[in-house]
Amino acid sequence: MRIGPFALRSPVVLAPMAGVTNVAFRTLCRELEEARVGTVSGLYVCEMVTARALVERHPVTMHMTTFAPQESPRSLQLYTVDPATTYDAAKMIVEENLA
Repeated sequence: MRIGPFALRSPVVLAPMAGVTNVAFRTLCRELEEARVGTVSGLYVCEMVTARALVERHPVTMHMTTFAPQESPRSLQLYTVDPATTYDAAKMIVEENLA
């Protein structure tokens, strides 16, 4: 499967589940995949975060965007209803290398 420039050798994509797919859970999933098949080839998405809380730098939301050093590629899904906030959040993610 190909997502932009990223070729995934596995069709496994972990859903962005709020309160579940934190850095510890994603690390566990990656370690289990590596132990089972010898490589990490799926995509592990962090918890879904609201764009407004991200732009406002809400501490809990900022923590939700934490990634382990070995997580690559990184994936973050935004929940938003406002185009301007979406733009601000996307710009912040890129400029601060959050995902």
